[in-house]
Amino acid sequence: MWRVILLLGNAVLVGAQSGVAIEFCSAVDFGLEGTADVLARGFSDYFVKVPFTVEKLLGAARSDSVDFSASRIAVADGTAVGAALIARRGWTSRLAGMAIVPEARRQGVGRALVHRVLEDAKNRGDRTMVLEVVEQNEPAVALYEGCGFKKQRRLVGFSTQSESGFATAGLAEVDLRAAGEAMTLCGVADLPWQLSGETVAHLTPPNAAFRLDGAWVATSSLSASEVSIHAVAGVPGAEYVKSASGILYALGAKFPGKRWTMKAVWPEELGEVFSAVGFTRTPLSQWQMIVSLSWTSAGSAPAFAIVDVAAAASRHGQR
Repeated sequence: MWRVILLLGNAVLVGAQSGVAIEFCSAVDFGLEGTADVLARGFSDYFVKVPFTVEKLLGAARSDSVDFSASRIAVADGTAVGAALIARRGWTSRLAGMAIVPEARRQGVGRALVHRVLEDAKNRGDRTMVLEVVEQNEPAVALYEGCGFKKQRRLVGFSTQSESGFATAGLAEVDLRAAGEAMTLCGVADLPWQLSGETVAHLTPPNAAFRLDGAWVATSSLSASEVSIHAVAGVPGAEYVKSASGILYALGAKFPGKRWTMKAVWPEELGEVFSAVGFTRTPLSQWQMIVSLSWTSAGSAPAFAIVDVAAAASRHGQR
């Protein structure tokens, strides 16, 4: 059991009864191997298998802008019990992944960790924090809502098996960076982090990108039998869905016999882009969520401050 000490206004809140306080350190100070280990333990019983390695973390730093100096490890009595990966772009931070090891759950560690990264973000001048959470993970959804996050939209996934089709003239392979720049200009506003032009622009071969009549798509390696669609963007305006569906059809016709998947990061309201060309929706879904770090509007997150737990405990006679 762990005791979590938070400063809420002028009051100290002590969580589960125990003699061990939760402390925080950066992923840089804790080390990437240790960070990967606590994430792997925390995700060991998750809805989908999420393998965490040092190589995966370094890849996330490159493509998703994960900042290890801003990422936090929760430590109890010298043992890491939770981790939060924070990605940063401009005035926005993203909670790119958070995990609490099974034996430390329901002790207030998760809430303390979210509060800590929110306070860090506010202190460095960020204006918003975003995240995606599996809709079926009801305890996590409740945790984030309790910390002030609001649902923006439902995110869904799709898959299909492409057969031979009529090749579409004009489908051309392009530089991933060029595709990312174009998606930034013509993509839908407030897309999930993974679908953004910035993310696509940081991809490198064997990932690939294509253009067709003003529509763009980025994929994983086309040498594999199963290909992930990283992002797709259509012509802005009334032709968006038609043009985005068109480039997906052209891609399947050019590379037949493959299984195509879009992870559950696609906006539900744009599902026709995939369903129009034979994709089937997959069971898993996510909520895209956001919180304002100004916390001035009604219903926003309460003000709080995370302080050094040892100092707080000492001031209030807890040690």
